[in-house]
Amino acid sequence: MKFSSLFIVLLFIGFAVNAMHFDDQGLDTLLKASEEVDKQKVEEVKKPSLEGSIRKSQDFTIQLNRMNYTLGRSLDSLEIIEDFPSAERLTTVVQNRLENSDSKISIRYLQELDNLLRNIRTQIITAERKVSSRIEELVSVKQELEAMKEDDLFRLDLRDASILPEYQSALTQLREQVQKTEQILSEQRIYTASFQTRISRMIIRISELSESIAVELRSAEKALLTKDFNYLWQKRSYQNASGLGTVFLESIKLNEAIFFRYLKNNIGLCVFFIFLFLGLYLWIRNILIAIKSQKEFSKIILERAHYVPNNPFLSVLVILTPIMPFFFPNPTISFLTVLLWVGVLSVTILLIGRFPKGLYRNWVIFVLVFLVYTVSNLYRDINYSERWYLILLSVIGVYLALRIVKFQKSNLDSFPSFISVLVKFYIVMQSLSIIANVFGRFTLSKMLGVAATISFTQSVVLYLFVLIILEVIYLQIELRGKGENDFTSYIDFHRIQKRLKKVLFGLAGIIWVYFFFDNLSLLDTVIENSKQFLSEPRKLVNSSFTFGNILVFFVIVYLSSLLANNVAYFATMKDQQKGSSRDKRLGSSILLIRLSVLSVGFLFAVAASGIGLDKIAIVLGALSLGIGFGLQTIVNNLVSGVILAFEKPIQIGDAIEVGGRAGTVKEVGIRSSKIQAYDGSEIIIPNGDLLSQHLINWTLSDKKRRVELIIGVSYNSDMDLVSQILSEQIEIEEIMKNPEPRVLLQSFADSAVEFRVLFWVDNFDLWINIRNQVMRGIFRAFKENGVEIPFPQRDLNFKSFPGLLDEKIKSGAEIEELGNLREKEDMDGEKG
Repeated sequence: MKFSSLFIVLLFIGFAVNAMHFDDQGLDTLLKASEEVDKQKVEEVKKPSLEGSIRKSQDFTIQLNRMNYTLGRSLDSLEIIEDFPSAERLTTVVQNRLENSDSKISIRYLQELDNLLRNIRTQIITAERKVSSRIEELVSVKQELEAMKEDDLFRLDLRDASILPEYQSALTQLREQVQKTEQILSEQRIYTASFQTRISRMIIRISELSESIAVELRSAEKALLTKDFNYLWQKRSYQNASGLGTVFLESIKLNEAIFFRYLKNNIGLCVFFIFLFLGLYLWIRNILIAIKSQKEFSKIILERAHYVPNNPFLSVLVILTPIMPFFFPNPTISFLTVLLWVGVLSVTILLIGRFPKGLYRNWVIFVLVFLVYTVSNLYRDINYSERWYLILLSVIGVYLALRIVKFQKSNLDSFPSFISVLVKFYIVMQSLSIIANVFGRFTLSKMLGVAATISFTQSVVLYLFVLIILEVIYLQIELRGKGENDFTSYIDFHRIQKRLKKVLFGLAGIIWVYFFFDNLSLLDTVIENSKQFLSEPRKLVNSSFTFGNILVFFVIVYLSSLLANNVAYFATMKDQQKGSSRDKRLGSSILLIRLSVLSVGFLFAVAASGIGLDKIAIVLGALSLGIGFGLQTIVNNLVSGVILAFEKPIQIGDAIEVGGRAGTVKEVGIRSSKIQAYDGSEIIIPNGDLLSQHLINWTLSDKKRRVELIIGVSYNSDMDLVSQILSEQIEIEEIMKNPEPRVLLQSFADSAVEFRVLFWVDNFDLWINIRNQVMRGIFRAFKENGVEIPFPQRDLNFKSFPGLLDEKIKSGAEIEELGNLREKEDMDGEKG
């Protein structure tokens, strides 16, 4: 390259100068001012040395190389050039449609146009960022070039070119290269400015169209409750500019273009969800294959899941379609409609065989009504020809809903409770739609009918969305079972299901409410008003706050509490599965996890809500005051809970006795702990009592237990035989050999000779069963060997007898004789 040659020339010049021992003063006389520069200015310029000039030439050459590399990376205009014509065409279509006064635009379509313009604006802004970044690079190059040209090196020339011709040539090449770089810079600036101008025009145009659409939307929303056309019983007062078929075809064509353009602009997210779909599908498919091959009771396990085993492909679609819109920016109505179609059709296929034939036929007809409504929702213009078939669709929808109500009354367990509420809500909205249509409120009527039908259908999709997720979790739990014959995970799943159902149905409810307002074209209004309400500053005494900050604080605290409780719950379940190994359990450490999650959540809530530390200090001061006056017990229990978590005198699953109550530890809470007694009751014990009272932990270091039996035999028994019998009965496998079982003669009691039997069992949970086995064997052996187990006997002395207060009864014979006399007297009395 020329620059490389220039470096070599300059280096050789430097070596030649050193060899000739030129002094600086002699070399300076070889330099003269350029003829184009004024002589007076040349005298003022400080003339650099030849070595300094060579060094500057080298630096400038490297700098020019860097500039040319920057200029060589031209603007990435391919994407801009490809997208601009499409964006310009769509903005032209929007502009022409807004300027066309022959027909009225529906509110839904106005929102679609506004959404389309937002997507185009996003794309244009992305292009603008690229152009702006390129402009900044060009401005930086221009500034560097101007600074370089102002240097003294470009004002000087050699006085005698014959002495150092290489230096003269190198300097000339450097100046030529500067000029060439300036020319490239100028071309790049002009090229980039053309794109900047084009983008600016497009942004201005989009802003104007967005303002026009906003005006149209406000006007349409204000006229929503007003009369559109004649009452149903009056003569028709409208004339459509286009037929219904023409509107349908044009709307489908336009929505198709919008849909595919939206997919193209979000191709990255589309690819991500394709891979996510494939990943979920393969994961669920592998679970089903593993259960079939590894589990002996696979048929029973798979029969408990109604949807996933039958069609995992459609099940994954039902999982993904409700949540996909929240990941895509500004989703268009056509995109949302396609996702809804996919979800509803997937649910319809999955429900085959799950509903009775009559009810399923009812659902299929409802799906057809839903499809007609969603297509009508895509119409570009308001077409009053829809009036009669919208009334018909509303009547059919109400009829189908009433059939569902009738079926539910006769089959109360077939539907969840909220379905009846949704059905009644649907009937009310469709009735209002019919009334609005009859009284000439066509736009309102269509909006209510569309929102009612889509919302009800979406509720069924979301219900199966929850059920399918729960089924996937259940199948995964079964696959993680302890062994091939283990299908008892269904019991654990029911406990997990109670917790997960609340979360999943809460999520489904949020999704349903979001799309309900969107179907009513009120979503933007609700969001805007909510933001304004939540962000408006308010004052209380001398403190300012916003409801948004308070909401953020409580939401984060609630979520952290929910997370802490669920983490503790699942950790407790894991501990129960490891009940035989105390060291492997988290036990009371779960309390520390809960406290950590709650503490981090509280601090995060404080930071996110913008609450100042001074306010927190005030709250903590008030809390300290409350502790001093009346919260000592609560704080004592809280601190005791932390001590229990660190010292671990008890763990979840331990068998303990405290305060005369015995049971198994089920939970070590923040304020109190839960113990399940052996009779099934649950005892709530404050943590302070666990530390202040005598606590017996049968499983602290191990699960061994000594069992003691007191056996009494008659004084007439053979004591050696009794000892032999007792020793034989405690030689069973379940009794530990070390420590050795022992039979001791305990005492001579009032009615029996008592023997003391001592033995150890290695599992606390089984000691009652082993004791039962030993005592049954002792009783059986005593009976076989004629060993008598005595029972207490007492002698009774009667001092008086009823009816003979004054007589002295001395023996049993007299009593018997007296009884016989009384019996005879009674018989004689009956004969008389």
